[in-house]
Amino acid sequence: MTAIARLLRAWETCATLVLLPALAALVAVDVALRYLFSLPLQWGSDVKELLLLLLVTAGLPGTSLAAEHIRVGLLDDRLKPRAQRGAERVRHGLAGAVMLFVAYAVAGLAADMFRYGDRAEMIAIPFWPVAAAVAVFALLSALAEFLRAAMAGKDPNSWTP
Repeated sequence: MTAIARLLRAWETCATLVLLPALAALVAVDVALRYLFSLPLQWGSDVKELLLLLLVTAGLPGTSLAAEHIRVGLLDDRLKPRAQRGAERVRHGLAGAVMLFVAYAVAGLAADMFRYGDRAEMIAIPFWPVAAAVAVFALLSALAEFLRAAMAGKDPNSWTP
C-alpha cells in the first residue's frame, strides 16, 4: 500500500510542479499583453481551461487516497466504532464506484473526440489526450477510494506516506 501511496503522491507533486507554474505564467502573460498592449492571446482561454482541468483532475487520486474530499459527517459521531468503519467502507466504496463510472464515461468521450478530431477553438490542440488523462486520473482516484474502503478503520498514517 505504501508504494501505491508514494506513487500517487509523486504523481500529484510532479503534475502540480509542472501545471501550476504553466497556468500562472500563461495567465500573467495574457493579462500583461491584454492590459498593457491591448494584444490578448487569442488562444489563451482555451489553453488555460485545459491546464486548469488537468491540474484539478491530477490532484484527485492523491486527494482520494488521503481522504481529503469535503464531506459532511452528520452521523459519524453518533455511530458506534464498528458502524463508523462500516459507514466509512460504504462511503469510500460508493465514491470509488462513482469515480469508476466517471473514468468509463470520460474514456468513451476521449475515444469519440479522437474519432471526430475534436480540438480547441482557437488553437489546434486536440481534446482527446486531455480527456484520456482525465479518465486515467479518475481511474486512479477510484482505485484510491477502493483502497480506502479496504483499509477502513485502520490508521491512515500506517499506510500512507
